[in-house]
Amino acid sequence: MADDEGRLAWIHWPTVAKGVAVGIGVGLILALMLEDFVFGMLLGLVNGLAFGIGWSRSR
Repeated sequence: MADDEGRLAWIHWPTVAKGVAVGIGVGLILALMLEDFVFGMLLGLVNGLAFGIGWSRSR
């Protein structure tokens, strides 16, 4: 059972969480600048998630 870590074992979840948090923070700033809250938040969330997964993959 120790060898069966699952399909997403390569993802470093603390890095993904930090990336999402920073992405949402940047998205909030973008949302204020563009005056479009939903677009800013979604863009920040997707950007942070992509950064976290990409960084985990390159480790």
